[in-house]
Amino acid sequence: MRGPRLGTSYRRALLDAELARLAPDLTGLVLDVGGKRVPRGSFRRQEERARRWILLNMDAAERPDVIADAEALPLRCGSVDRIVCTEVIQYVDRYEDMLEEFARVLVPGGRIVLSAPLLHRPDHPLDRHRFSAARLGELLDRAGLRVEAVSQQGRFFTSLAHMLRQATAQVGSRPLRALAALPVLPLGALLLAMDRLPGVARSPFLSSYATGYLVTARKP
Repeated sequence: MRGPRLGTSYRRALLDAELARLAPDLTGLVLDVGGKRVPRGSFRRQEERARRWILLNMDAAERPDVIADAEALPLRCGSVDRIVCTEVIQYVDRYEDMLEEFARVLVPGGRIVLSAPLLHRPDHPLDRHRFSAARLGELLDRAGLRVEAVSQQGRFFTSLAHMLRQATAQVGSRPLRALAALPVLPLGALLLAMDRLPGVARSPFLSSYATGYLVTARKP
C-alpha cells in the first residue's frame, strides 16, 4: 500500500518559501553556516547571484567548503557580505558566541538570515534550545546586529497541522502510515487554510503559536 506521501514538513515548506523570497539579496560573499552539500527541502542556493557561496559545517560528511565551529569562525573581520544560518542555532551550545562571531565577520551593512524552530520536536540529542521572536531579537541586538524583519512560520492551526503531520510520519509500519495519512493530509490543508483567516492573525492567543521564526538583521 503506497498511499499519499507526507513529504516535506509544513515548517520546512514555509521556511523554504521565505528563503526563496529573500534569495535575490544573498549576494557578495555568502557564508552558509550549517550548510550541506545536499540541501534539505525545496530551497536551492542561487550561487550564481553570489560572488562566492561558502558552506561551513562541523560535519565532514556533509562535504562543506570549511569544517569549523560556528562559535569560532576561521574568517577575517569584515570579510563576509551575507550569512545564512537556518535551523542551526538550536544545536549550538554557546549561541551568544556564535552571534558575536557573525557580527565580527560581517562587513558594515552586511546582513544575516537566521531561522529557529519553536513548536517543533527535538530531533537530535544536541537539539537543546527554543527561541521566541522576542528572544531572537534580544540576542541579535546584544551581538551588535539590528533586526530588520521577523517572519513567523504559521500560527495556531499551522502548528497543530505540523505536529499531526510529524506524528503521522513516525508511524513505523508503511501500510499503517499510509492509512493514517489519508485523513491527516486533507485535515492539514484545512488547518492551514484556517490559519490564513484574518481573525487568527488578530487573535493574541492564536497568533502567539508558531512553528518558528526567520529573522533578518543587519550590521550597522
